[in-house]
Amino acid sequence: MAFRLISILPPQASSQAKRNFYHFYADVIWFGVMNGSVLSFLAVYATRIGANAQQIGLINAAPAIMALLFSLPFGAWIEPQSKRRATLITALLMRLFYFPLFLIPSRLPIEIQVPVILAMVFLMHIPATGLGVAFNALFAEAIPIQDRAQIAGVRNVFFAIVSIVTSLTCGYILNHFVFPLGYQIVFAIGFFSAALSTLHLGLIRPPIQQEDGVKFIPEKQRDESEITENQPKKPFEILLTKDLHIEIIKSPFRSVLWMMFSFHFAQFLPLPLFPVFAVKVLGVSDQVISVANAIFFLAMLMISSQVSRLVGRLGNQKITGLGLIFLSGYPFILSLSHGALPYLAAHLLGGTGWGLASSAMFNFVLEKAPSETRSAHLAWFNLFANAGILLGSLIGPWVSSLIGIRWALFFFAIFRFWSGLNIVRWK
Repeated sequence: MAFRLISILPPQASSQAKRNFYHFYADVIWFGVMNGSVLSFLAVYATRIGANAQQIGLINAAPAIMALLFSLPFGAWIEPQSKRRATLITALLMRLFYFPLFLIPSRLPIEIQVPVILAMVFLMHIPATGLGVAFNALFAEAIPIQDRAQIAGVRNVFFAIVSIVTSLTCGYILNHFVFPLGYQIVFAIGFFSAALSTLHLGLIRPPIQQEDGVKFIPEKQRDESEITENQPKKPFEILLTKDLHIEIIKSPFRSVLWMMFSFHFAQFLPLPLFPVFAVKVLGVSDQVISVANAIFFLAMLMISSQVSRLVGRLGNQKITGLGLIFLSGYPFILSLSHGALPYLAAHLLGGTGWGLASSAMFNFVLEKAPSETRSAHLAWFNLFANAGILLGSLIGPWVSSLIGIRWALFFFAIFRFWSGLNIVRWK
């Protein structure tokens, strides 16, 4: 297959739609900075100050635990709301927690830092649960279905490029500043980029449907009209029985829910073991970790440029499963690694797999979710996905403690491959 560059903007898009697309791109660019800094190195920092696999597992499990508790209530709350407003509120509440994070390394005794980080991660992922539901609904509302694969692919390209540059930069910072000052600088970069990402989310203006077509209106007018239309407020009992849409788990959408559970369970089984294996078994430096992250995102960048074309041939479901099959190579190569070179090679396969899966997975869910109850369907998707994340994050370290980290990585690689194959073949 010949390598082909992808177009930044759909040629038929209106001027307002193009502005929305630019804000989606700016959001993911700053999210890429956040990803290459605080998100890439938080677990590494925790490992370096003494966190074990179980504690890293809890850091990974925190989003899932909070999502299991709050996905359905957030879904019910977001359904009648302005998706832009819901996205902005939840993003602000979540990302405020990045501000105190960069103070922790120098202001707290090292023996209490891991518990404090764990507490902050759990608290920040309460609003993060709402952000996951609201952003996916906003993405579907603001971008026509025919353009979603293209926009998602371009976002992945920007995300990968910025993550590569940021990861290498942060690796340089960590290598040239004394511990823990380097990590404070990295965490400060994460907070700054989180603030700018949130700003661009707030500037997105979704269209509304009218009888004579689609029209963009100011958000203030939009919010007022929605508040009027949704009066009076529903009692809490009705909210639980109707707005949560329990019937979704009995509908054909349940197959999608189980596929997403399987995907996330297989993905997160080995995830808590990766930083522990890199730091405590291989003994690689922060500089090598940053290069590995750059390789991961470079592979993600290359494959993301082809996702729209691949989805046109195979569909979002098969591309999602194929991505998980590639992701199985990550723990498989790590299980055989004794040095830096195989460690870097594992990230090549991992980046390829995640480039495929991350570009196709949400579009697969969106194309199966009816527009009239999309937020409720996305809330159920979050519930099932995070159940898989929670179980994987907790079971992975437990299995590792029983059979050893190398054997655990090997068996989790087999399970990822099997789960991906099942998604590809699921009818």
